[in-house]
Amino acid sequence: VSTQSTGILVLSFMPGAAALKPVVLVPGALASQIEAKLDKQSAPKWYCSKKSDWFTLWLSIEYILGPALNCWADNFKLEFEDGHFRNTAGVKTRVPGFGKSRTLDYADNHELLTYYKSLVDALLALEGAKEDVTVRSAPFDYRYSAPSPVNTDFQNRLQELIEETVRLNGGRRVVLVSHSLGGPTTATFLHSRSEQWKRDNVDSWISISGVFGGALKVVKAMVSHGVMDQLPNILSDRFVHRMVARTIMGNYFMLPRQPVYREGDILLRTPTTNYTVSNLGQMFTDMGVEKGPEMLATVSNSSFLGDPGLPVYCFNGKDIQTTASYFYEKQEDFPDEIPTDVWGDGDGTVPRRSLQVCHGWQSTKMVKEYSGEKRGEHGKILDNADLISSIVDIVTSSSTRSCGDNEVVCGVTGQTQVVRENETGEL
Repeated sequence: VSTQSTGILVLSFMPGAAALKPVVLVPGALASQIEAKLDKQSAPKWYCSKKSDWFTLWLSIEYILGPALNCWADNFKLEFEDGHFRNTAGVKTRVPGFGKSRTLDYADNHELLTYYKSLVDALLALEGAKEDVTVRSAPFDYRYSAPSPVNTDFQNRLQELIEETVRLNGGRRVVLVSHSLGGPTTATFLHSRSEQWKRDNVDSWISISGVFGGALKVVKAMVSHGVMDQLPNILSDRFVHRMVARTIMGNYFMLPRQPVYREGDILLRTPTTNYTVSNLGQMFTDMGVEKGPEMLATVSNSSFLGDPGLPVYCFNGKDIQTTASYFYEKQEDFPDEIPTDVWGDGDGTVPRRSLQVCHGWQSTKMVKEYSGEKRGEHGKILDNADLISSIVDIVTSSSTRSCGDNEVVCGVTGQTQVVRENETGEL
C-alpha cells in the first residue's frame, strides 16, 4: 500500500517511515513573502494606489524598480511612535503560506530566486514524506523582531505549528531548520519555551548561516545603503531603500551586538568618530535619524545567544571576503556616500565570529564549515549538496551523523563533531 495514498496513519506505522523526523523551516530576512491590503488616506505620489485588495508587497521585483519604488517604500516602511513599531497607517499586512511545505521554495512571487527549494525537494522525496505534514514552513514578517507584539504572535504560532506537526506525525518530535536571521529568531524562541516543552516537541535544531552576533552589512544599509550594488541607482534609488531600512525593527535586531563584538571593535570609522557597539545610538544621532537611538533601545537584550538546551547542528561558510568594518576618509562623505570596506573572513554576508556563536554551545553536536563561495556563500549554501545530504541524514537517523571517508578534516571536541573543508574545498 502506498504511503502517499494512505495518509497520516501510515506515516505513524509503516516500516521505514518511523525514523523520518518531521521538519519545520524557519527562514531568514527577505525570504518570507509579505502581502498587503491598502486603505490609505494619502499616497506619496499621484500614481501610487491608496486602496487595494491583497497583493504581494515583498518580494515582487518590479515593485522595487523605477517609480514604483516610491509606492513600495511608503507601504513597506514602519512607523515608530510611543516606543512601538507599526505599519504605515492604512496598510494591513499578512504572511501567506504558514504551515505549508512549499511556501519558502522561492523568495519572490515570480519564482526567480530559489530559497529552500532544493532542500524541500530532497525532504519530500524521502520514504514516508507527505507534503504539508512532514515538511512545514514558518514564514514571518521579518520587519518586526522580538520583543514586538507581531513577533510574539509569530512565536506563539510557531509553537502551535510545532505541536500540531508532532501530533500529525504520530508523536515524533520536529527538527527545526533555520537560515540566517532565522538563527537568532529560533534561539530567542527556544529560550522562551520551557525545558519540558522542548523535550516533548523538538528533536533538534539545524542552524544554517545564523546571524547570531549581527552583520556589518546592516550597518551599511542603514548608513548609506548601497547594498544592492547590482542595481543601478537610476533603477532602484538607494536613498529610498536607506529611508526604509532605517525604519525596520528587524534591521536594528541584526546590528552587531555584544558580547560577540567588544566595545573596542570598530564597526564604522570617520575622521572624527569611531562607532562601536557601545555608541551605535550616537551614530544614528550623527546621521540625523532622530528616533534612531530609541528604536535601537527597543531591541536591546532582546536576542538570546546562549545554549538552547537541545541538540544543535551548525553549518556555515568561511574563507569568503566579508566586511569586518567600514571607514570614511572624508567627514563630509558621511553618511551619504558609500563607505569603504575593511575585509575579513565570513560567508560573504555574515562575519565568521557571528556565524560561529553556535559552535561554542555545549548542546552542539556537529559543526560543519564550507570553504569558498560556491559551497559556503550565505545564500548559495542552501543549494550545497553536502549540506542537504547532512540534513537528510539527521532527519532520517536517530544518532549523530558520523564523519564520512571523504572528510579529510574531521575532529571531535568533547561531544561535538567538527568538520571543516580544507583550502581545496574538499571535506
